[in-house]
Amino acid sequence: MVVSKTKYEASEAEIKELFALHKVGDVTEIAPLGNGEFNAAYKVTCDNGVSYALKIAPPENAKVLSYEKNMMESEVFWYSQMHEKTDILCPKVYASDFSKEVIKSNCFIMEMMEGEPLWAMNFSDKEYEEVQKQKICMLTKIHRITNDRFGYMQMGLMPSWYEALRNMALKLVTDCKELGYGTPDGEKFISLIDKHEKLLRAVPCRMVNFDLWDSNVLFNAGTGKICWIDPERGFWGDPVADFITLGSGQKSPLSDKQKELDIYNEMAEEKIQLTKDTEIRYALAVCYLALIEEVEKYVRYESDDPTYIRNTVDSRDMYDMAFGIL
Repeated sequence: MVVSKTKYEASEAEIKELFALHKVGDVTEIAPLGNGEFNAAYKVTCDNGVSYALKIAPPENAKVLSYEKNMMESEVFWYSQMHEKTDILCPKVYASDFSKEVIKSNCFIMEMMEGEPLWAMNFSDKEYEEVQKQKICMLTKIHRITNDRFGYMQMGLMPSWYEALRNMALKLVTDCKELGYGTPDGEKFISLIDKHEKLLRAVPCRMVNFDLWDSNVLFNAGTGKICWIDPERGFWGDPVADFITLGSGQKSPLSDKQKELDIYNEMAEEKIQLTKDTEIRYALAVCYLALIEEVEKYVRYESDDPTYIRNTVDSRDMYDMAFGIL
């Protein structure tokens, strides 16, 4: 089990008071929920027999990265975008509370969805392929949602993907330095963003999830359908970035994902072709994920934690692959 430094531990009294305040119901049962490493989550059952999911952001005094501050407000926004503009199955948000009056951190109450995370399912190869098609179909739907400014809402939006990605990278490099560590790879990444400024300024602005791992997708064995959870790390940016979680994963170049590109292009209104430019855009997105993993280990885990070690190895492999293309 991963031990995280950022999780808020809510008392039974706090949870009961929150549910009463928002007139959701009288709480009869509370249990921890999920294996997330950042937020706290609880399954809360009320006297009407209905179970809800309560999600709580890290406490105010927790050390988090710049882009993670007020990230929960963005998560509620991304859920609303999916409900309003797509038919993607995802939880309804019943109440959000950013007042910190009852629970001393941002939180929201949402629909408890049925199903198990994809990684926990014992799929046959054919079943897994079908589920991956459903995931790719969901990406084509969010990529139809457009904006004219880029980046994380909680950090301030920028007029182009070049400025947004540079700002996102710079904030992480600054976070790293403030934690007492250097990041030569992060500095190199920023220089590569500058090198490809012209290309990045031409990137379209789309809703990007950037976190569609199998742990963030639930499978309902009864319906055969998947449900999307935890869109908190979304941003307005380059849709190519969402291919990181597909196929052979984050350590592989876009050229290894032709099959996933073909499936995507069968369903997408805007096609993504494998070109030198899209390979560069994808490699820059991989660098950004590598920088996140490199820096977040310092605030989340102790140096002997297996996840700290995993992040170190992962980020190195991602940088090496991406730098080879860039």
